Amino acid sequence: MSRAGEGGYTFIEALLHLVILSAFFILFAGFFRYSAGMAHHIGDPSSVEWELFRYELAEYLKGVDGVQVGEQGNLLKVIHKDKVTEIGHYPVQSMIRKRVNAEGHEPMLTGVRSVNISVSENVLSIRAVFNDGTERGTMHHLLPAEE
Repeated sequence: MSRAGEGGYTFIEALLHLVILSAFFILFAGFFRYSAGMAHHIGDPSSVEWELFRYELAEYLKGVDGVQVGEQGNLLKVIHKDKVTEIGHYPVQSMIRKRVNAEGHEPMLTGVRSVNISVSENVLSIRAVFNDGTERGTMHHLLPAEE
Protein backbone atom coordinates (compact mmCIF):
# COMPACT_ATOMS: atom_id res chain seq x y z
CA MET A 1 0.00 0.00 0.00
CA SER A 2 1.24 3.40 -0.89
CA ARG A 3 0.30 6.56 0.87
CA ALA A 4 -0.49 9.80 -0.93
CA GLY A 5 2.50 12.13 -1.43
CA GLU A 6 5.05 9.43 -0.63
CA GLY A 7 7.56 8.96 -3.47
CA GLY A 8 9.53 5.81 -4.04
CA TYR A 9 12.32 4.53 -6.20
CA THR A 10 10.65 3.45 -9.42
CA PHE A 11 11.64 0.94 -12.03
CA ILE A 12 12.00 3.76 -14.62
CA GLU A 13 14.49 5.58 -12.38
CA ALA A 14 16.50 2.39 -11.96
CA LEU A 15 16.64 1.90 -15.74
CA LEU A 16 17.70 5.53 -16.25
CA HIS A 17 20.54 5.16 -13.75
CA LEU A 18 21.61 1.91 -15.40
CA VAL A 19 21.76 3.61 -18.83
CA ILE A 20 23.84 6.48 -17.47
CA LEU A 21 26.21 4.09 -15.69
CA SER A 22 26.57 1.96 -18.84
CA ALA A 23 27.38 5.01 -20.98
CA PHE A 24 30.01 6.07 -18.44
CA PHE A 25 31.69 2.64 -18.53
CA ILE A 26 31.68 2.59 -22.34
CA LEU A 27 33.36 6.03 -22.46
CA PHE A 28 35.79 4.99 -19.73
CA ALA A 29 36.81 1.84 -21.62
CA GLY A 30 37.18 3.82 -24.87
CA PHE A 31 39.45 6.33 -23.15
CA PHE A 32 41.74 3.58 -21.87
CA ARG A 33 41.90 1.93 -25.28
CA TYR A 34 42.80 5.25 -26.92
CA SER A 35 45.38 6.20 -24.27
CA ALA A 36 47.04 2.77 -24.45
CA GLY A 37 47.51 3.21 -28.21
CA MET A 38 48.92 6.72 -27.74
CA ALA A 39 51.29 5.56 -25.01
CA HIS A 40 52.61 2.85 -27.33
CA HIS A 41 53.15 5.33 -30.18
CA ILE A 42 54.64 8.09 -28.04
CA GLY A 43 56.66 5.61 -25.98
CA ASP A 44 58.61 4.54 -29.08
CA PRO A 45 61.58 6.94 -29.27
CA SER A 46 62.38 6.09 -32.89
CA SER A 47 58.90 7.06 -34.09
CA VAL A 48 59.10 10.38 -32.25
CA GLU A 49 62.54 11.05 -33.76
CA TRP A 50 61.20 10.11 -37.22
CA GLU A 51 58.30 12.55 -36.90
CA LEU A 52 60.67 15.33 -35.83
CA PHE A 53 62.89 14.54 -38.84
CA ARG A 54 59.88 14.69 -41.19
CA TYR A 55 58.79 18.03 -39.73
CA GLU A 56 62.28 19.55 -40.01
CA LEU A 57 62.64 18.28 -43.58
CA ALA A 58 59.26 19.79 -44.53
CA GLU A 59 60.46 23.16 -43.24
CA TYR A 60 63.56 22.97 -45.46
CA LEU A 61 61.45 22.09 -48.49
CA LYS A 62 59.22 25.17 -48.31
CA GLY A 63 59.77 27.44 -51.30
CA VAL A 64 62.86 25.73 -52.69
CA ASP A 65 64.56 26.75 -55.93
CA GLY A 66 65.54 23.16 -56.63
CA VAL A 67 66.55 19.79 -55.25
CA GLN A 68 69.16 17.29 -56.39
CA VAL A 69 69.60 13.68 -55.42
CA GLY A 70 73.13 12.29 -55.43
CA GLU A 71 75.32 9.38 -54.30
CA GLN A 72 72.89 6.64 -55.38
CA GLY A 73 70.00 8.08 -53.39
CA ASN A 74 71.92 8.73 -50.15
CA LEU A 75 72.23 12.52 -50.48
CA LEU A 76 69.68 15.28 -50.96
CA LYS A 77 70.69 18.84 -51.88
CA VAL A 78 68.07 21.49 -51.22
CA ILE A 79 68.79 24.76 -53.02
CA HIS A 80 67.15 27.92 -51.70
CA LYS A 81 68.52 31.21 -53.10
CA ASP A 82 72.23 31.26 -52.19
CA LYS A 83 71.98 28.52 -49.55
CA VAL A 84 72.56 24.83 -50.29
CA THR A 85 71.50 22.38 -47.59
CA GLU A 86 72.87 18.85 -47.94
CA ILE A 87 70.99 16.11 -46.12
CA GLY A 88 72.86 12.84 -46.36
CA HIS A 89 73.18 9.38 -44.88
CA TYR A 90 76.45 8.53 -43.14
CA PRO A 91 76.46 4.73 -42.72
CA VAL A 92 79.53 4.60 -40.45
CA GLN A 93 77.72 6.71 -37.84
CA SER A 94 74.26 5.23 -38.69
CA MET A 95 72.73 8.66 -39.02
CA ILE A 96 71.34 11.28 -41.36
CA ARG A 97 73.14 14.60 -41.04
CA LYS A 98 72.76 17.98 -42.65
CA ARG A 99 75.31 20.51 -43.81
CA VAL A 100 74.57 24.07 -44.86
CA ASN A 101 76.81 25.56 -47.57
CA ALA A 102 79.30 22.69 -47.02
CA GLU A 103 79.80 23.63 -43.38
CA GLY A 104 78.92 21.84 -40.16
CA HIS A 105 77.47 18.42 -39.48
CA GLU A 106 74.17 18.51 -37.62
CA PRO A 107 72.55 15.14 -36.84
CA MET A 108 68.93 14.94 -37.95
CA LEU A 109 68.11 11.24 -37.48
CA THR A 110 70.07 8.50 -35.71
CA GLY A 111 70.07 4.71 -35.86
CA VAL A 112 69.61 4.60 -39.65
CA ARG A 113 71.00 1.58 -41.51
CA SER A 114 70.12 2.68 -45.05
CA VAL A 115 68.29 5.44 -46.91
CA ASN A 116 66.77 5.71 -50.37
CA ILE A 117 65.98 9.24 -51.57
CA SER A 118 64.24 9.84 -54.89
CA VAL A 119 62.44 12.65 -56.70
CA SER A 120 59.76 12.05 -59.29
CA GLU A 121 57.31 14.60 -60.71
CA ASN A 122 57.91 17.17 -57.93
CA VAL A 123 57.44 14.58 -55.20
CA LEU A 124 60.33 13.79 -52.87
CA SER A 125 60.27 10.29 -51.42
CA ILE A 126 62.49 9.07 -48.57
CA ARG A 127 62.59 5.48 -47.32
CA ALA A 128 64.72 4.71 -44.27
CA VAL A 129 65.62 1.38 -42.70
CA PHE A 130 66.61 1.62 -39.05
CA ASN A 131 69.14 -0.56 -37.22
CA ASP A 132 66.34 -2.60 -35.62
CA GLY A 133 64.90 -3.43 -39.08
CA THR A 134 62.00 -0.96 -38.91
CA GLU A 135 61.21 0.73 -42.22
CA ARG A 136 59.68 4.18 -42.44
CA GLY A 137 58.89 6.39 -45.38
CA THR A 138 57.72 9.88 -46.18
CA MET A 139 56.68 11.83 -49.24
CA HIS A 140 56.80 15.61 -49.71
CA HIS A 141 55.47 17.74 -52.55
CA LEU A 142 58.04 20.22 -53.78
CA LEU A 143 56.56 23.67 -54.14
CA PRO A 144 58.46 26.30 -56.14
CA ALA A 145 59.70 29.46 -54.46
CA GLU A 146 57.32 32.41 -54.58
CA GLU A 147 58.43 35.39 -56.64
